[in-house]
Amino acid sequence: MPAVSVVMPAYNVAGYVATAVESVLAQTFADFELIVVDDGSTDGTREILAGFRDPRIRLVTGSHRGLPFPFCDGIALAQGPYLSFLDGDDYWSPLKLEHHVRFLEEHPEVDLTFSWSRIVDNQGRDTGLTSRPWNGPISFSQLLADNVMGNGSALVCRRKALLEAGGFDTTMPCCQDVDICLRMALLRPGNTCAISEYLTFYRARTGQLSGDIPLMERTFERMIDKLRAIEPDEVSRVQELARSNMRRFFAFRSYQAGRYAEALGRMGRSFASTPVQFLTDLRNWQMTAAATAGLLLPSRWHDLLLRAALKANRA
Repeated sequence: MPAVSVVMPAYNVAGYVATAVESVLAQTFADFELIVVDDGSTDGTREILAGFRDPRIRLVTGSHRGLPFPFCDGIALAQGPYLSFLDGDDYWSPLKLEHHVRFLEEHPEVDLTFSWSRIVDNQGRDTGLTSRPWNGPISFSQLLADNVMGNGSALVCRRKALLEAGGFDTTMPCCQDVDICLRMALLRPGNTCAISEYLTFYRARTGQLSGDIPLMERTFERMIDKLRAIEPDEVSRVQELARSNMRRFFAFRSYQAGRYAEALGRMGRSFASTPVQFLTDLRNWQMTAAATAGLLLPSRWHDLLLRAALKANRA
């Protein structure tokens, strides 16, 4: 039985999935299985995956259902006591599994770990941007207020804890990784911790689900309502700050799409959620300045402004 089960959902990522798979096969920690769930791809993704012959890879194919079903299918087949997730367009450092497993073995009180992430572009080039670095443990309320994990490919957890927390919610079309991590963080105090190394490479590209802002907004509010029913006091205490930070992220996505007036409107809503905390967070000033300048300055400045907006979000 492998120590780690890596679950990789893949849907129309033919240009990236080979890099993702190869980054898993290159791990210095070799005791893993890789369960790739192709969610009805039509662009050649399935054919690329079928070309790998490593016995640790299991390819599961089916019709397109959308997230989070590929996660659920992969977890149902997983055999390892540790679970990790890697989107089909992201990739890892060769040390990723070794360092996470070592930490979990040394800290039996920890159920969930996440590494820092570097942000790369469509071609896999380092943008110079990163997730927001976090050191040490993080509480449920801290994680709800500000999702410093950044992306699901950064995670490695105990399978037992994920199942105890209820697994992925199949009714949520997005935000599934944030939702399950928050529910795992509620299991016991001090069970969620950062691995303070850049071990994950997150690809920021066009066509990602996070670009559907109305869907993200609706799902985020559903998540807040669900968590409030579980932990009313903690959620009520930080929910407005969580909304403020998420609205900054939505503003960034509007800005990235060239909808600068919409981005400013979303930053206004972010301010309305928590005015005092908004004014003390430099990321809010950076995002507001970038959206304002997008409306007023020539297009040649937009690349510089986009970099400022990305820094503001620490996506």
